Amino acid sequence: MDNLTLDAIFSQRPEGTLCCDSSGKIVFFNPAFKDFFRLLTTDDLFTGGNIFTLLPNRYRELWRLYIGQPAGEDNIISLIQDNKVRYWQLSFARSAAGDEAGWSLLVRDITPLQSQINELRDLYQALENQFVDGADQIETNIILAREISERKIAQEKLSESKERLSQIIDGNSIPTFVLDKNHRITHWNKALARLTGLADEEVIGRDVQWRAFYSHKRPTMADLVLEKAPEREIKRFYDHKYRRSVLLKDSYEVEDRFEWQGEYKWLFFTAAPLINRTGEIIGAIETLQDITDRKEMEEKFLLYQEILEKRVKERTMQLQKTYEQLLHAEKLSAVGKLAASIAHEFGNPIIGIRNFLIGLHKTAVMDQDDSEMLDLAIEECQRVKDLISNLQNFNRPTSGTASPMNIHKAIDDMLIFCKKSFKENKILVKKDYYTQMPEITAVADQIKQVILNCLNNAQESIYPGQGIIRISTEVNGNMALLHIKDTGKGIKDNDLIHIFEPFFSTKPAVEGTGLGLSVSYGIMKKHRGNIEVTETSARGTTFTISLPIN
Repeated sequence: MDNLTLDAIFSQRPEGTLCCDSSGKIVFFNPAFKDFFRLLTTDDLFTGGNIFTLLPNRYRELWRLYIGQPAGEDNIISLIQDNKVRYWQLSFARSAAGDEAGWSLLVRDITPLQSQINELRDLYQALENQFVDGADQIETNIILAREISERKIAQEKLSESKERLSQIIDGNSIPTFVLDKNHRITHWNKALARLTGLADEEVIGRDVQWRAFYSHKRPTMADLVLEKAPEREIKRFYDHKYRRSVLLKDSYEVEDRFEWQGEYKWLFFTAAPLINRTGEIIGAIETLQDITDRKEMEEKFLLYQEILEKRVKERTMQLQKTYEQLLHAEKLSAVGKLAASIAHEFGNPIIGIRNFLIGLHKTAVMDQDDSEMLDLAIEECQRVKDLISNLQNFNRPTSGTASPMNIHKAIDDMLIFCKKSFKENKILVKKDYYTQMPEITAVADQIKQVILNCLNNAQESIYPGQGIIRISTEVNGNMALLHIKDTGKGIKDNDLIHIFEPFFSTKPAVEGTGLGLSVSYGIMKKHRGNIEVTETSARGTTFTISLPIN
C-alpha cells in the first residue's frame, strides 16, 4: 500500500499513527501523531528522519524498550499540557515479516478514562470504610464489593505503572534522582549510584541528596525547584552558574564542579518540578551528565587561544622592532654616504694646507719652538688625510676580492676611527702584537669592518670614564688569532646564545641595529674563519677573531 493510500485512510483518524523501518527511519505518520509529537519536543517531524534522533534523550531508550515488548502490550505515559496532565496509551507492534521489516505505533488520548481511574483510586479507601455487613444490607454490600474490587484492580494497575516507571528510571543511563513533596528521595538510579558512590539503599526514603555533592547540608537544585524558590535564593546557592531551561517551565540548568575522592568532575544537571493533574507540585526530578571531558577541552582551547594571542603580540612587537631597526640601518647607511662625501670635500683642502706647511718649513727661518709647532701641524694634517682616506676606502662597496693583507695595519687603521671617542671616554688601548705575524689572504675592507664592530662593542660595554681595551695577536697552527678584550660589564648568559642572530641587540633601538655581530659572523664564515666569545664575566669580555693564514 503506497503513502497516498495510507494518507487517505489515516489522515482523519483521531489516533496518532507512526510507521518506521527496523532502524527507526520514519516511513509514514498522520497529522494526529504530529500533534502528539509536538508535546514531546519542538523538533520538526519529517518522513525519512530517524525517530530516535528526533526524540528527546529521556524517551529514546524508553521507546526502544516498548518496541521490544511482546505484541499486544500497551504502555501509558503522562504529559503536561497547559498545566494539565494528559494520559496517552502507546501501542507498539512489529510487522508480520519480523524485526527487520519494521514496526508501527498507535497513540491514543485516554485522559478521560485515566482520570476516572485516578478518581476511583482516591475513593477506594472511603468506599472500603463504608462497607457494612448484615442481611438487610446484602444488596448494598454486593454493589460496594464490586466497586471495591474494581478499585483494587485500578490500584494494581497503578502499582504496576509505578513499578514500570521505577524500572525505566533505574535502567536509564543518565544519572537521575526523584524527590517527593517532603524532599525525601523516592528514586536513585544505578547510573547515579556509580557516579556518586552512594547506593540507593543508603538514600531512598531520606532527605540526604546533598551528601552526594556537598560536604554540608544545603539544598540541591531539585530542592529549590520543589519549593518554588525565588530567583534571589537560587542565585545565593548557584551564583552565575545557573540558567532557566528554555524547554521546560519552572526548570533550571546548572554547570558546576564537584570533587569525589580527590578527583574533580564537571556536571551539567537539570531540575524540573513534578506536577499532578490539579497543577500541584508533588515532587521534583534532577538529571546529571558528566561533562568533564568537554570542560577540559574548553580549558585547553582557551589556553591555546591565549598562547596564540601572546605569540601574535610578540611577533607583532618583533616585526615593529625589526622595522625600526631597518629604518635605523637605512639612516646609518645614509650617514655613511654623507660622511664619505664630506671626507672627499675636506680631502683636497687638507692636502693643500699640508703641502703649504711643508714648503714653509723648508724656506722659512724659525726658532726651535716655532719649528716644532710647524712639524706638529704637518703631522696633524697627515693624520686627517689618513683618516679621510680610510673613511673613503671603508665606505666604498666591497670588491669581494681576497688579497694578501697585514692584520696589524688593519687594526691600526680602525683605531684611527676610534681614537677620538676612546680619548673622550678615557679608554686606554694596549696592544700586544705577535712579532712575526704572517700576512693573511682576505677581503681587506670586510675584515676591517669586523674589527671595527668589535672595537665599538668593546667601547660601549665599558662604563664611562674608565676602562682598558687590550688587543693581542698570535698564531695557532694554521690560524691567525686576534683577541679584543675589554674591561666592561660582560654579556648575560641569556643574551650570549643570541648575540650573533640578526637584529638581536642589547642596546636601545635608537643606538643599535642588531646587525653588527651578525654581519661579522657571516663575513668570518665566508673567510673560513670564526668569531666567538672566548671569555665573559662581570669584569669584561673577550672576542676572538680567527683567520686562516693560507
